[in-house]
Amino acid sequence: MKKDLFAEKVEKAIFNWYYGGEEAEAEPVFNEIALGLQNGMQVIVPVEKQNEFSTDDKKADRETNPVCINTDEIQADSYIQTLKEAEGYYIPVFTSENEFSRGKFSFSAEKALKNVLTETKSQETCLGVIINTYGKRLVLLEEMIELALNYKAESHLSIIRGSVVDMHVGAIVNAANKTLLGGGGVDGAIHRAAGIGLLNECRKLNGCKTGEAKITGAYNLKNADFIIHTVGPVYHGTESDAELLTDCYRNSLDIALRNDCTSIAFPCISTGVYGYPIREAAAISAKTVLSWMNIHSDKVMNVYFCCFKNSEYDAYMEILKQS
Repeated sequence: MKKDLFAEKVEKAIFNWYYGGEEAEAEPVFNEIALGLQNGMQVIVPVEKQNEFSTDDKKADRETNPVCINTDEIQADSYIQTLKEAEGYYIPVFTSENEFSRGKFSFSAEKALKNVLTETKSQETCLGVIINTYGKRLVLLEEMIELALNYKAESHLSIIRGSVVDMHVGAIVNAANKTLLGGGGVDGAIHRAAGIGLLNECRKLNGCKTGEAKITGAYNLKNADFIIHTVGPVYHGTESDAELLTDCYRNSLDIALRNDCTSIAFPCISTGVYGYPIREAAAISAKTVLSWMNIHSDKVMNVYFCCFKNSEYDAYMEILKQS
C-alpha cells in the first residue's frame, strides 16, 4: 500500500491520545479522521484467506470482503482484548503496512475509510470499526461512526503531561538557543534523539534570532516530520519579553502551516534557564495560539502544549479555564 499521509496523521493522533492518558481529549483524533475522510484517506482492510476460495470467480470477493471479527472468538484472537460482552462483530482497519504486519492476517485490500464506515452502518450485526487493533487502537461504535462521518474539523489546543520529544506530530518545536547547535534541557534532548544529521543541517542555518523560527528535518526522531527551532527571550520583566515570546509561538505555527502540518507540539518556551515565570509564559502562549487559530479559522491545526513538570501543567490548565 502506498503511504497515505492522512492515515499516518490519524495514527499519530491516536498515539497522542493514549500518551495523554485519561485526561486526553479526542478532538484531535476526530480532526484528523475528518480531514482524512475529506481527502479520500485509504486504509488497509483484512480479507478472507486465499485458501478459503477454490475458484477464480471468488477472487473479487477475496479482494473486497473484510474479515469480520466475531465477539465469540475475541478471547482466542489476541489482537482484540476488549468488548467481549458484545454480540456481533467488528471490522478491523489499519493505517499502515507496519500496523497491519503486527498481526496475523494474510491478505488485505486497500479501501477508502469513508466507504468502510458507510458500509458498516448498513450491516446489521456489525458493531463498529477498530482502527489498528494491536496496541494503541481506536474503537468506533455505531454512534461514533456517525459522529466521524459528520465531524466538523477545527483547530484544537491540548495540554499534555510529558515530553515534546515523545509526541507523534507533524512538527516538534525545539526551544533552541541562538546557535541552533544544541544545548541543555529540551534542546539537548531533541538533538540527542534526532542525531548528527540534525546538527549538520543546523550548522547551515546560520543561527536564529530571538523570536524567529527555522525548520529542519527530524532525522532519527521518527515520530515527527519536522523540527521547528525557535529562540525564546531571556526574561527581564520588560514589555519586549512578551512580544518576543509571542513571536516564537506565532512564527512556529506559521512555518508548520506552510509545511502542511496539521499538528504541532510545543515545550514551555523560555521557562527553564531563561527564567520566564511559568504563569506569565502560559498566558502568553495560550493567547497567541488561540488568536492564531481564530485568524486561520479555515485551517486545522492540532496544537499540543507539552508540560514536563506538574507546575507547568497546572499553570496551563488554570490559564485555559480562564480563556
